[in-house]
Amino acid sequence: MFWFVVLLLFVGAGFYFYQKMMTIEREIRAEQEVENVHTAAEQGTGKQEDEIPQSTVFDSEDSFPSIDPEMVEVTTLEETIFAEILRKPGIKQTELYPLFADTNKKQLQQLIKEMADTKILKREKQGSSFLLYPA
Repeated sequence: MFWFVVLLLFVGAGFYFYQKMMTIEREIRAEQEVENVHTAAEQGTGKQEDEIPQSTVFDSEDSFPSIDPEMVEVTTLEETIFAEILRKPGIKQTELYPLFADTNKKQLQQLIKEMADTKILKREKQGSSFLLYPA
């Protein structure tokens, strides 16, 4: 019986570490993809960020301020996040993480929550993520 419990512990630990490694691999691949998009955009080849289609369609009841995202001067991380949300209203919070790969994910989550708490932006729960809109 003891050996069976030990075997179960090893199998459980192996599965846990396999899942951890898969998560790390996904994060690395996402960072590399973002890096490739930025490199292609700088070189003027490939698909640029402006060409990526928006997947969210808004109803007529939704109204957003008509601020030109290209005219927003960006200096802080908070302003950069807000400019990205202005550029793509309704973007999933998880879609922001690869765009800010050089920033800690927990720091981004905390900053986005603080921005929602101070009514700078609006968060709507969708599945395991949030849709982000300018307030």
